[in-house]
Amino acid sequence: MGLLLAIGLWLAVDALITTDAERVEAEVERLLDLARQGGEDAAAEILDAVADDYRGAYSKETIGRYLRMCLVDDRVEELTTGSPAYIPKGGEVLIPLFRLDVRTKRFQGTAILRVTFAKRDGRFRIVSVENWRSER
Repeated sequence: MGLLLAIGLWLAVDALITTDAERVEAEVERLLDLARQGGEDAAAEILDAVADDYRGAYSKETIGRYLRMCLVDDRVEELTTGSPAYIPKGGEVLIPLFRLDVRTKRFQGTAILRVTFAKRDGRFRIVSVENWRSER
């Protein structure tokens, strides 16, 4: 009986504790849902997920141009990802291999990225986006 109680207590505590990796996974899903929705507001909200101290290879302006091209000027018809791993690393959460396949009426492409999130202003924001092939 004590063992069952201990297992039940452990499961209850585990359900209440959400890891940083799980929070980032939920944020990525939210951002993907916004991208599928499309439009000016979705593009602005996704761009807002990029931290003020962003340090990635793609400038915030370049990210904004891609968002405008795919979400405002055109509409996403298909958006898929691989099965990314979310790895906590020194206060950040790293997605070392993030495949993003996008298809619109005028554009089709695949990006393989390395994305890093960190907690900023009480939520996880994107602090780095790098081309996966350039990382070592």
